[in-house]
Amino acid sequence: MPAPAPFLRISALLREREAELTPAEARVSQALLADYPIAGLGTVASLARRARVSDPTVVRLVAKLGFAGGYPEFQQALLEEVEARLRSPLMMMETRGPAAGGTTDAYLGSLEGKLAEVRQHPAAAPYSRAAALLADRKYRITLLGGRFSRYLAGILYTHLVQLRPGLRHLDGTAAEMVDALIDLGKQDVLVVFDFRRYQADVVDFALQAAGQGAKVVLFTDPYRSPIAEVAQLVFTAPVDASSPYDSMVPALAQVEALLACLLEERGEETRQRLESIEALRARRGVTLG
Repeated sequence: MPAPAPFLRISALLREREAELTPAEARVSQALLADYPIAGLGTVASLARRARVSDPTVVRLVAKLGFAGGYPEFQQALLEEVEARLRSPLMMMETRGPAAGGTTDAYLGSLEGKLAEVRQHPAAAPYSRAAALLADRKYRITLLGGRFSRYLAGILYTHLVQLRPGLRHLDGTAAEMVDALIDLGKQDVLVVFDFRRYQADVVDFALQAAGQGAKVVLFTDPYRSPIAEVAQLVFTAPVDASSPYDSMVPALAQVEALLACLLEERGEETRQRLESIEALRARRGVTLG
């Protein structure tokens, strides 16, 4: 069995391999997911008691997930997940040394690797399903992001407004976010961007929106925002780069790939809307030439 892919956290591995599990192993998986990751940070015996199975069942599940080093390796991976979710730029400055070969080359090279990583995991990003959802005019679309990722939400909004009506980008005050919740329901889709260190007000808004019946499309990192638990579709992009700050470049590539799918989904209707927008712009002299 190959080692677990670093792009997938353990909870994602458990869901991905659900069909391969025996009934007893499935109980261990359910116990882990019910209190993740805390349930996996105790002893084998404590996890076995939670799941009402034998100790060897826990060991077999860990091996099935690809941890050749057994339960200690599995726990180390869990601890690394917890640490990665909490990393700040200050922490990364303290742990990273000078880049070999120059900062610029190292940084751009690291981004090439991350973009290749996104391409190798198309199952983590259901573009066609998301495009169909965003193209459906019976839904209103609300976009929301965090401190940095709100700019990704803004880019997606600026494109979508050319393709369809019924859009709103929440980029204002906390009061605006609170007021926006009143109208969200089953006829709404919330597209939300939330990357580590996950933003409390964004998470809270998305959870409440989902509770009111809104569909949620989430863009996040491999460690996954808590919003993933209520999202219908989840796009995960690596954020690590040879810099103290996380990179939004892979997530931006996902946004642009989604837009390409959406343009294909819309077809003639989109072309007519774009023609009308261009005519309006030309009359008002919005762009040169």
